Amino acid sequence: MASRISTSQVSLYSLEAMLRNQKELSRTQLQISTGRRILAPADDPYGSSRLLNLRETVAINEQYQINAGHAKNRLNLEEGVLEGVSNAIQRIRELAIQANNDSQTRESRNFIAQEIEKLFDQILDLANTTDANGEYLFAGYKGKTRPFAPDINGNVQYYGDDGQRVLKIGTATSVEVSDPGSDVFLAVKNGNGTFTTVEGVGNQGSGIIDPGSVIGTYYPDDYTIKFIPPSNPADPNAPPEYYILNGNGEVIVAGSGVTPPGGVPLYPDEASFLAAVSGGTDSGVPYQEFESITGLEQYGIQTYIIGTPDASTVPGDSFTISPSSNQSLFTTIRNLIDTLDIAPVDDAASARFHNAMNRVITDLDQNLGKILEVRARVGARLNTVDKQLDINESFNLQMKQSVSEIEDLDYAEAVTRLNLQLTGLQGAQQTYMKIQGLSLFNYLR
Repeated sequence: MASRISTSQVSLYSLEAMLRNQKELSRTQLQISTGRRILAPADDPYGSSRLLNLRETVAINEQYQINAGHAKNRLNLEEGVLEGVSNAIQRIRELAIQANNDSQTRESRNFIAQEIEKLFDQILDLANTTDANGEYLFAGYKGKTRPFAPDINGNVQYYGDDGQRVLKIGTATSVEVSDPGSDVFLAVKNGNGTFTTVEGVGNQGSGIIDPGSVIGTYYPDDYTIKFIPPSNPADPNAPPEYYILNGNGEVIVAGSGVTPPGGVPLYPDEASFLAAVSGGTDSGVPYQEFESITGLEQYGIQTYIIGTPDASTVPGDSFTISPSSNQSLFTTIRNLIDTLDIAPVDDAASARFHNAMNRVITDLDQNLGKILEVRARVGARLNTVDKQLDINESFNLQMKQSVSEIEDLDYAEAVTRLNLQLTGLQGAQQTYMKIQGLSLFNYLR
């Protein structure tokens, strides 16, 4: 039996075709206006899934770029602050060398001390520098706590912690963006960095000991050089003599020889050695100005003494060589200011002054070296940040290219499709109009 197609069905089919063409045309027009091929996940499920992953990767990488920018700004600020501290220390060192000259008067040294006070305050201000967020640069994790402040006695105390902030600037790259003040300004070895030389409190002679240097293997201990009268007092040209004790009070260097590290000491105590000297069976080592102290080289120490240590008593003047310990930059500068207040009225006072000045100049060298070391670390981190910024930028460009390949529209294809769809829609509209105009009554007479 033949099927019959009613006028309403024909109209419905034509209307559906026209609406479908309009929908496709609208989608193409929207693609062209947005420049995007995928307007909804249904357009390309697999591509949409990849786009989500790529966009997430791009967002994370852009956050890494932001972190790297923050890291660079903070490290640049720290490097600038450390440069200021380094310049201030260098100036203080120049003033210390100037003040150590015997041509200076007490008044001129007072003027020098006043300038050093100003530089001290400048360094303290630099140590309390804040970043753009108002957080202290050298406070560790305690960013809102002022790290350095003087106590009631005028001694600078540290109120931060040992924390070191880290920012992640890449998938596998993190960088430290701060250095705690405890490391930069406090953890500085005094003396030459290995040991320090100190004159005896009661010294009466003009002996000045050199800060010394390490030679060979250093054996840390508290060594004491003590002076006694010459073993031949009848000779007016005979120099004073010395012997050396270790930290246990044992005599390890005397006229009779040197005890090697770890060996049996020459004498178990000082009293037995002095008894031998009194009995004429042993003596000290003859002192020679500017010559290395005999025996200490076996323990990794090279130093000398200038001037004339007092040996009128038994024992006389003494000098101690001890392992270096941490001493803050602020303590070093305060020691310098206090030393400038010494009035070298006689040889003993002059020796104390120059010993203290030599010591503080050596300590300043250690502080300057520490600041330069930290600056080198900051510079290395800045290089890391710069390289990671380039890596992130390159990676971001690749990811965006991948997003573009999946999402971006092929305009040539889309315009061609739009023209075809416009033609199809116009044909459907004309067909619909003609179908709507068909009627049997038009053919009846």
